[in-house]
Formats: sequence, C-alpha cells, structure tokens
Amino acid sequence: MKAVILTEGSKDIGFGHITRCLALYEAFKDKNVQPVFIINGDSSIKYLLREKKYQLFNWLKEKNKLFNILREAGIVVIDSYLASRDLYNKISEIIPSGILAMVDDYNRIKYPEGIVINPSIYMDRLNYPQKEGMVYLLGKDYVILRKAFQKIPVKRINKKARDVLIMFGGINHSALMHKIIDYLEKIFDFNFYVVEPMKNRLSARRVLNLMLNADICISGGGQTTHELARVGVPTIGVCFAKNQRRNLKGWQENGFIEYAGWHNDNNVVVKIKNAIEKLMPYAERVRRNNIGRKFVDGKGSQRIIHKLLHNN
Repeated sequence: MKAVILTEGSKDIGFGHITRCLALYEAFKDKNVQPVFIINGDSSIKYLLREKKYQLFNWLKEKNKLFNILREAGIVVIDSYLASRDLYNKISEIIPSGILAMVDDYNRIKYPEGIVINPSIYMDRLNYPQKEGMVYLLGKDYVILRKAFQKIPVKRINKKARDVLIMFGGINHSALMHKIIDYLEKIFDFNFYVVEPMKNRLSARRVLNLMLNADICISGGGQTTHELARVGVPTIGVCFAKNQRRNLKGWQENGFIEYAGWHNDNNVVVKIKNAIEKLMPYAERVRRNNIGRKFVDGKGSQRIIHKLLHNN
C-alpha cells in the first residue's frame, strides 16, 4: 500500500506540521508501509528529511502534478493550514477507494468524508459535526510524537532549578530570546540553553536530551508543547500565533504549562520572570512533571496508523 503525506513547512511558517508528520511517516514504516512526503516548503526543511522519501513543491498550486501522484495512493494524510476545502474535496474524489486522513487543530474547514485527527487536549470544545462517513480520532490518546519521544527515560527533577531551555519552534525569534536572557540573567543564577532553528539543526534525539536535562523550558505554543509534556519538563508558554493560544490555555487549565501571554506583549519578559518564580519550588516542578507525563503516553502515532490500516 502506498501512503502519501501532504504538508507544509518553511523558515517563515515553522516546522510543526513536518515534525508531527515525521512521526506518522516513521509509524507507517514500522508497519511495513512505504510512505512519501509531498511538502510545500523551502530548503530550510531538508535537514529534517534526511533518509526520507519526499518531493518538495507547492502542491497547492501544482495540482495536476499532485493529482497524478495521488491516483496511486491507498492512504492520503493531509496536515495543512493552507489547503482549501475545494482541494480537500478534489483529493477525496481522486481516491474514492482509498483512505483520506486529515490532521486538524481547530475545526478549520468542513472536511470531506474520511478520518479527522485532532491530537489536542481541548478537542471537546470544537463541536465537530457528527455525520455518516466521518471518523474522529480526538484528544490526548492521539498526540503525535516522533519516535525518539515514544520510549524515554524518566526525567530527574532536581532540587534546585538551574538549567533553562528556550525554544520557540521553527521560526526565528532570536531577538526575543536574547531579550529574555538579558533580563533574566540579572535576576536568576541560571544556565541558558537556546535553540535557534536556523543555527541549531537538531535531531529529535538531541532535542529529547536537552529536555531531559532542562529544569524549566520557555517554549512557544505549537507541537513542542506535546514533546515537553511527554518528557515532563515544567514549561512556560509564550504565544506566537492565534492557533497556539487554545493549546497553551488548554495546557494551563490542566496544570502543566504556566502561560506568559503573547510574545509581543510589552511586559512579556516580566510575565516570564513571574512564571519562573512559580516554578522554582521543587514540589511544584514535580507536580507539573507528573501532569505532563500523565497526559501524553507517546503511543498516539501508533494508534493513528493502526486505525488507518484497519479502517475497513
């Protein structure tokens, strides 16, 4: 069976879609299904795709090229914020006997018949339409994580917080990172570890090791939050896009993330400082660690692929 994964990613829109689609790619291969990526992106993502089968072109515009590829597919997975409802419908028509799976974060459009996947902790607020021909895989049991985050060692929570990791996803926010460090190092005796996407092209294993060693992480609100929860890193969330806010608020309500607001707030660094003070006590960091690990068990990718392969 041929599986095609359609997604997007670049230095301008980030790598979150590609990161979670990599987990699905790996899970397909574990079941002896040979997947292929079709990605609307730029050269900045190529390091993520080493040893992967992929084509890099704007499939939103080069539709005939896309459709010719999809006619041979048994499974098509789409993870996109840019694809239109009309394009989803056309893809559904091209693969009438195949399986169409659509990864969604906020009930973005009215999807055609198929499988909708929303791997979030706030899916109960989205009111997906219940209709014949639709299957929904929703919630924390379907959180998509790369293979490196599936079987992991237990994180040690240090009595004293000293090591702070800062990572804001695939878009370059180095100016804000250094503004945060300049402010915090005057107040706290911390070691700072900064992940800048254009400078630090890290493997999933390396990212995992950074998280295992971090006492606190200051993070954006995208796919990284699920990896941090899996590891159990006490986390301060900063919002960079509207679609991240619901995720960050959901994690805050469940007690894992301390939400510091929007990245462009005038007092965001002060809010981050206040959040750090909340996370400094050992008992509080242990509590957050337990909450994150309870919510994300690392098996979501395997559950999804099992459903796709046994849909009939």
